[in-house]
Amino acid sequence: MSFPGVVFGALSHIAALGGHRAARAWWTGRLAPAPEGPFDLWIHGASWGEYWMLEPLVRAWSASGKRVLVTFFSPSGLRGWTRYAPPPGVEACLAPPDFNPYVHRFIERIQPQALLVLQTDLWHTMLREVGRRDIPFAVAFAHVPERHRWWSALGVLDRRLLRRAVFVGLQHPSGLAPALRAGLNALVLGDGRMDAAAARIARGEGPPERWSRFADARPVLVLGSSWPEDESVWLPVLMRRTHWKFVFAPHDPSRAEELRAKLPLPALRSSEWSNYRDEQLEEARALVVDQLGSLFGLYGGAQAAFVGGAFAQGLHNILEPLSWGIPVAFGPHIGRHWEAADALRDGVAQTVTTLDEALNWLDQMERRAPNANWAIRQRGALALLDQQVRERGLLRFD
Repeated sequence: MSFPGVVFGALSHIAALGGHRAARAWWTGRLAPAPEGPFDLWIHGASWGEYWMLEPLVRAWSASGKRVLVTFFSPSGLRGWTRYAPPPGVEACLAPPDFNPYVHRFIERIQPQALLVLQTDLWHTMLREVGRRDIPFAVAFAHVPERHRWWSALGVLDRRLLRRAVFVGLQHPSGLAPALRAGLNALVLGDGRMDAAAARIARGEGPPERWSRFADARPVLVLGSSWPEDESVWLPVLMRRTHWKFVFAPHDPSRAEELRAKLPLPALRSSEWSNYRDEQLEEARALVVDQLGSLFGLYGGAQAAFVGGAFAQGLHNILEPLSWGIPVAFGPHIGRHWEAADALRDGVAQTVTTLDEALNWLDQMERRAPNANWAIRQRGALALLDQQVRERGLLRFD
């Protein structure tokens, strides 16, 4: 049994019995039986965002007749799945608790031919069980720089398991040297989010119909995945830059009404978009996003974006707005987000922490034309992953 799995399972079970909502969802979501195999490939990731790192590749594999199972650690992954139209032959469920007999029964049912783990969501019983059955596994898009837990004394069991991987694909070169020192079959893939975003743009995702009515030939700032700390910087800007229009997309859409109450002027709701007359869209200076799934397209209608989380909670996805070629700003704490460090270095992003900085940055961005060259240079990760999957025999094609 996996010690981390047993500890997490016990604590989450106690929390669920005590009425903790997230812990209860974690366990009740696992009561549903897994889809019945066999599956050509089992893909496992922590949550919804991990799946989107290789979503276009899953579509391509599905079109080749491959049957794919996607599992999530977090129930939020399945909430994302309910809004998604999966390709034929692609199914999803929650991963089992990481101790036997749960893992044993799960793998007996799904009968995978291979396993692909996304980022760093390693579970020891899961990997030992696939190894016992001679099922090959690999890792994709792990961001593990020098000080990551995998390379510390605490990561000794992780390293032992990873040495059995067919390959360990990294997001960024900063993880390559420690991976090679640990004896892993490692290579740099890049970040699949760039390719996934490009595929969504190519499929026609973008702002809603009649967006030009709302924009009204004026610059638009999208405040994406925001928290109160981010909003406190930008709320005063509304009355100081009255020729701009603003879109506020709180990280938790349930905060939308609370946020609307703080605005110094009336704001539209994204859920009511189709009900607004053209004149209402033109007259409004602010839109509050009160639903999931629309933020990516809204970036496509913006002049600039501020991405939230870098004051306290952890920086959210800056690659989505950068994929549209618009300039991006965020708070001061970027943590281990390589993409933020690289974007700052290359001049396509900036940190904004005060009202004066926000005003100055907005003025500089007002007439900047979209330029996706930086994003284009980051693409290619999915082609490399597809090549590795084929050459290493995780998927076989006639």
